[in-house]
Amino acid sequence: MNTRLLLPLTAALALTACDLNPRPLLQNYDPESGGLFTAEVDDLDLSDNAPTVDGTLFIGSLGASEVGSGTHSGATFTFEGTGDRVCIIVDPQSVWRDDLQASGGGESANPYMDDYPHDDGDLDLSAGLASFYTGTPGVEIGDFFGSFPDGNGVDRAIDLNLCLMQDTHGSTGGTAGRATPEWCDFETEPGTTYMGVLTVFSVPVDDDRLRFALDVRSGACPPSINECTLQGDYDELAEELPSGFDNVEEQYCANYDG
Repeated sequence: MNTRLLLPLTAALALTACDLNPRPLLQNYDPESGGLFTAEVDDLDLSDNAPTVDGTLFIGSLGASEVGSGTHSGATFTFEGTGDRVCIIVDPQSVWRDDLQASGGGESANPYMDDYPHDDGDLDLSAGLASFYTGTPGVEIGDFFGSFPDGNGVDRAIDLNLCLMQDTHGSTGGTAGRATPEWCDFETEPGTTYMGVLTVFSVPVDDDRLRFALDVRSGACPPSINECTLQGDYDELAEELPSGFDNVEEQYCANYDG
């Protein structure tokens, strides 16, 4: 084999490989600077309209998680137990499958819009006793995993998250997908402080910001929760959508018959 022919080919491949930049594939990539956004952790208790039980609807936004390091963006909030069940609902931007709307007969086409996934994001919801939370509000997103020694002195893991959803198959512990609401309710002790946690799983690719609507209410959650239960999570500043309208949530819910 002629090694003189291999040398230029090897050099060309090396130059081509150097041109490959995987950063634009990351959700926390900043196209303006070419760098990466750092994780954003908000303490909603410091907000002017901090979430409270039976308070006003909270609208906020969060940045992307650091995918490479596994450091999550997100937000936390606390509330006092009522001695009854408390329901938490969060709806991340914007609407899953804009071109579909639920109806009594299942999924049916919505003639008013096309699907536009670039303005959608995903949040995971968890909650539990504030004393069991492993993160630091405003600094680092954590969870409610703990451990305890068994009878032999061996540490055993335990999940102390009280916010449990059922997936589409009826199994407990599921989470919703992009742009889809998550909710849960659980019994609370009066005067006890609980922590709610929103963890960013993905952000809209059109502006790298995830808007969300959050509601904390007393009692059990409604038997049916959909993308129109909470409204206000659509980002009005996003680019005009292909169908010509500029508020996919409003358009979707105006024609929702579920």
